[in-house]
Amino acid sequence: MGPHGRIWSRAASSWRSSSTPCWAPEASAGRRCRDRSRSRHRAAVEEGSGQVDTGHGAADGAYAGYGAWRARQETLVGLIDRLTPIVAGLRIGAGVKKLDSLKQRAASEAFKVMIVGEFKRGKSTVINSMLGEKVLPSFARPCTAIINEVTWGDTRSALIYPLEADGSAGEPLTVGVDEIADYVTIGADDDNTPNPYERAVVRWPLELCRNGVVVVDSPGLNEAPEREKVTLNYLEQADVLVFVVDCQAAMSRSEQLFLDVHVKARGHEDVFYVGNKINLVEEEEREDVQREIRKRLSPYLSRPDRVFFVNARAALTGRQKGDPDLLAGSGMPELERGLEEFLTRERGRAKILSPARELKYLLIEAREQIDRKEALLTQDVEELRATYERVQGPLTRLEQNRRVIVAQMEEHLRETRGEVEGATRRFMDRVAANIPTWAQEYDPSNTIGANPFNAREKMEAAVKEITDHLSGRVQVEFAQWQENELKPLVARRVEDMERMIDDDVKQFVTRIDEIRASLTAGPVGTEEDGKPSTPIERLLADAVSFVLDPATAVSGGKFNLRSMLTALLPQIAVGTAAFLVGLGPFVILGAVLGSTVFKGALQLNKANRRLKEQVAEQVQLELRKQADTDVTNLGEEVVKQLRKMRDAIAQGLDAEIKSIRDEVGAALRTKEQGESDAKRESTEMRRYAQELNRVDESLADLIMDVAM
Repeated sequence: MGPHGRIWSRAASSWRSSSTPCWAPEASAGRRCRDRSRSRHRAAVEEGSGQVDTGHGAADGAYAGYGAWRARQETLVGLIDRLTPIVAGLRIGAGVKKLDSLKQRAASEAFKVMIVGEFKRGKSTVINSMLGEKVLPSFARPCTAIINEVTWGDTRSALIYPLEADGSAGEPLTVGVDEIADYVTIGADDDNTPNPYERAVVRWPLELCRNGVVVVDSPGLNEAPEREKVTLNYLEQADVLVFVVDCQAAMSRSEQLFLDVHVKARGHEDVFYVGNKINLVEEEEREDVQREIRKRLSPYLSRPDRVFFVNARAALTGRQKGDPDLLAGSGMPELERGLEEFLTRERGRAKILSPARELKYLLIEAREQIDRKEALLTQDVEELRATYERVQGPLTRLEQNRRVIVAQMEEHLRETRGEVEGATRRFMDRVAANIPTWAQEYDPSNTIGANPFNAREKMEAAVKEITDHLSGRVQVEFAQWQENELKPLVARRVEDMERMIDDDVKQFVTRIDEIRASLTAGPVGTEEDGKPSTPIERLLADAVSFVLDPATAVSGGKFNLRSMLTALLPQIAVGTAAFLVGLGPFVILGAVLGSTVFKGALQLNKANRRLKEQVAEQVQLELRKQADTDVTNLGEEVVKQLRKMRDAIAQGLDAEIKSIRDEVGAALRTKEQGESDAKRESTEMRRYAQELNRVDESLADLIMDVAM
């Protein structure tokens, strides 16, 4: 039996779902699709029914879900390849560029599993236990300094990406796997020194990674700010977060702060929580410890089955020594099955359906272009020349209409910025007013003592602790304000903008369709499934993949401004949070130490109360000093993201105008070359149409297969 037999043996059952595809065919066609899909699966199983050597000693069916998803990904890329020469042959618009972009996205899609947690929680050991080998370094000190991605490779190798001055990654350096620790770990004396490298990519011949999984190790959350920033910047790239806590000391204040402030804002609703080192808890106490950890995590859980208790070191040893009992008792197989199900069924479905939906639209567009081109080729040369000249005036007027629509959107965005800045200033004023109360309510563990020899040391510790508490409180308040006030404000403004341009866009698209109908003596095209149903959807379908980053592409749903906003909101949250990331204690410490309040024989309780007042006053001062800059920057960041909507609409309007000029111009050039060329072109169009039908049928099969 071949190496992929076991992967295929569960492929059909891995994607069962009651949901329907975006473009559900009629019932009989749906049955045919399912029959064909099952036939393909049976054939694949018969062709090779051996077991995959996972290197984990796992049971039959390991990674079947990942393998099935990978097969669908390859099918999708193959369909893009089949459509590309047709679109290239039509020589109209930016279709080939769209397909190239779509293929790049579809082919490069992988499941990024990011392991996060504080120092000494066992993140690297959890990763190594998943991989079955000690791939990443693991030391008893803060270790990981940069992002480490573990990916598939036929041979073991490593790439190190230098960090350029502008924050981007430079050309990678190839290093030996035995040297990787020299680049990714932290030296004993450089705790707060920025690492000169952006990330490391470790290539390893591991079956988990062969199936499209990238395992990501990250710096600890409670380490130096430079390294914590590395982790935060990567969060939005991850498909799923695995948050590792220590069962002996779970859910510290900083761990809760990370979840409150950073996780949900980046769009991570589903997080897998791992209580590591459960074996180090006394057996009679484990049930109570597990219950307490679940209780502390309950505000963050999307589902109760997202908490796992593991002994990662035992899992690694079990896999290295081929001990299935040790592995089974470690708790890691349950975590891995949960991750596989989530990634292949939920994330994987979106990773296939989103580009498949774009491919469907491009296919419909190509079919309509073929129909129009065939109709244009029936006209003689003089008639086509007259037609080309006749459409220039209406198209020029539509270009003027396009400028008006874009200008309206820009004015609306300027007004939106004003509203955002006003709301931000009110928030900052409210927070600043609450600082003294928050300071007095806080009971710090570090206080001023009676010993004069360590008074300064005690005061510094107290100032830092109080400042950190207030900084964290500001961040939590900011995250709540983002969710409860900023996002609704932005959503309302986007809805207002969509309503504002709706009539103008409808008139524009109607006029475009009238011009097209006049070219071919009647309407061309059908109202088939997968075709955008509104003018705005039509414009965005033309342009959205060029305007949004691949990681932000609209997945599922419709191509409208609201769905586009859903894709942009995590970027807005990340960008705006950068302006209120906390308050450093050093300026505040200097101001407090320079005060005369503590000179003299004050009672300790009064001194500690006055210390809180002083820290609160300095925090208020710092917040108000940076308020104007933060308000301006935050408004600019929101509008910068929303301008992607304006750009998408503008590009869609341009594409509609350009397509008419391209279609008529291409037909005219063909006719001018001679009637034999025109006949040859018509024959080619009919061949294209037949191949389009076959691609369309295969695409429908794929979509049905994914939704099963």
